[in-house]
Amino acid sequence: MTKLTDTQLIILGKACERTDGAVYPLTTKLKGGAVTKVLTSLIGKGLLKEVRAKRDETVWRRDDEDRHLTLYATPAAYHALGIEQDVSAS
Repeated sequence: MTKLTDTQLIILGKACERTDGAVYPLTTKLKGGAVTKVLTSLIGKGLLKEVRAKRDETVWRRDDEDRHLTLYATPAAYHALGIEQDVSAS
């Protein structure tokens, strides 16, 4: 199992509780570049994925073509937390 920090567990746990698996809005307060560092780490572990943001979604970053991206939990995130993913909700 992937080792996760308390902050990573909070972020993933909240995302996996949402019916769509969205990371935003974040439920934890982090200072400075800590949010970017934590989320980048979760992407690198394959627990979060970048997808094109819809009009009302929080933007994580813009890609090389200036498209807005947001973050969602991957099936691996649910597995890492021992949660059975409801595939009918996605």
